[in-house]
Amino acid sequence: MLLITRVFVAALTAILLTTLVQADSLSDIYQSALQNDPVLRAARATYMAKKETVQQGRAVLLPQLSASTTYRETDNKDASTGANSETTNYSLNLSQALFNMPAWFQFQSAKQMDQSAQADFSAHQQALIIRVSEAYFNVLRAHNNMQTRKAEERAIQRQLEQTRERFKVGLLPITDVYETQAIFDETAVNSLEARGALDIAFAQLQVLSGRSHHVLAGLKDEFAAIDPKPLDASAWVDFALANNLQLKSSQLAKQASRSTAKATKYEFLPQVSVSANYSKNDSDTLQDNGSSHPPEQSSISLNLTMPIHSGGLISSQRRQAAFQATAAEENFIASKRNTMQSARSTHQLVITNAARVKARKQAITSADSALKATQAGYEVGTRNVVDVLVGQRTLYQAKRNYANARYDYILSMMRLKEIAGQLSPKDIVELDKWLERNIAIKR
Repeated sequence: MLLITRVFVAALTAILLTTLVQADSLSDIYQSALQNDPVLRAARATYMAKKETVQQGRAVLLPQLSASTTYRETDNKDASTGANSETTNYSLNLSQALFNMPAWFQFQSAKQMDQSAQADFSAHQQALIIRVSEAYFNVLRAHNNMQTRKAEERAIQRQLEQTRERFKVGLLPITDVYETQAIFDETAVNSLEARGALDIAFAQLQVLSGRSHHVLAGLKDEFAAIDPKPLDASAWVDFALANNLQLKSSQLAKQASRSTAKATKYEFLPQVSVSANYSKNDSDTLQDNGSSHPPEQSSISLNLTMPIHSGGLISSQRRQAAFQATAAEENFIASKRNTMQSARSTHQLVITNAARVKARKQAITSADSALKATQAGYEVGTRNVVDVLVGQRTLYQAKRNYANARYDYILSMMRLKEIAGQLSPKDIVELDKWLERNIAIKR
C-alpha cells in the first residue's frame, strides 16, 4: 500500500511539473507573435516597401549612366551604289541634373513619407502588444467565467437536490422544485456557453502566435489596481501630443503632402541638366563619298527644358496636390483632437476601473455575507428557496465582476500608455511578473 501511494505521489508530481513547464506566460506568447503574427509581418513589409521611395526620389537627383549598342547589316543588291556593309555602334551617355525643383521636393516628400511609415510601423508594434494582451486576458477572463459558472451550477444542483428531498417529506411545495429546476437548467446552459467561450479565446491566441496553446499562467490574487501616475489628466494629454505615434504619422504625412504640392507647383520652372556622350562606330565599308565613318565621337551638352503647354495636365496636377495637402492638414487636426480626447477619456477610464476593482472585491464579501444570512433565514423558514438561489447567483456574479474588473483595468492602463506613446515591450515584462505559472489556466 505504501508503494502504491509513493507511485501515485510521484505520478502526480510529474503531471504537475509537466503542467508548469507547458504553461505559457504573456511574454512567451508575445515573443511568438513578434515572429508569426501576419498583421505585424504585413506592416513590416509595407514599411520596407515605403522606405524604397526615398532611394527612388534620390535617384532622380543623382548621375544617370546608360549604355547602348546597335548592330546593322546592309545587303546591297546594286553593285553600282555600294557594297554590303556591317556596322556596330557603341554608345555611352552620362547625365546629371543641375536644377530640378520638382524632383528636389519629391525627394523631400519621400523622406517625410519614410518617417511617417516608420511611425506607422511603430504604432503597429504597439498595437500588437495590445492585441496580445487582450487575447491573453480574454482567455483568463473566459476561464474565470467558466469556473464560476461551474461552481454556480454545482451549488444550484445541490440546492435542487435538497429541495427535492424536502418536497418528498412535505416540507416544501412542488413550485419550489420547479423554480429551482428552471434556474438550474439556465445555469447549465450558461456553463456550456462559458466552456465554448474559453475554447474560442484559446483559438484567438493561435491566430496571433501561429501555434496552439493549452495552459497559460494565471493572474496573482495580490495584483493591485492603482491610479495612473501622474494622476493629472493634462499631463497624459501632453504625453500624447508629444509621443502618440499615429499623431506623428499624420503630421509627417501632412508635411509630405506640402512637399508634393510644391513639387507640382514648380513643374513650370525650367530644368537644367548636363550630359556627356561617347560613341564608337565599327564598320568594314566606306560611305558613298569615299570617307569612312568617324570611329569615335564624344560630346558634352547643357540641356534646358521647360514645359510650354501640356493640355492642362500640369495645372490639374498642381490643383490636385493642393487639395491633397489641404486634406492632409485637416486629417492632422482631426487626429490631434481625437488624440487629446482619447487621452482624457482613457485616463478617466483607468481611474474608474481602479476604483471598480476595489468595489467589486468588497462586493464579493458583501454578497457572501448576504447569502449566509439568507441561508440561515431559509433554515428557520423566514426566507424561501428562491431567495437562496438569488443569493447564490449574486455571489458568483460578484466574483465574475471582480475578475472582469481586474482585466478591464489592465487593458485600459495599457491603452492609456499606447495613446501617450509610452507603451513598450517592457510593459509586457512588468505585467508578466504578476502572472503565476502555478495558477494553471487550462484549455
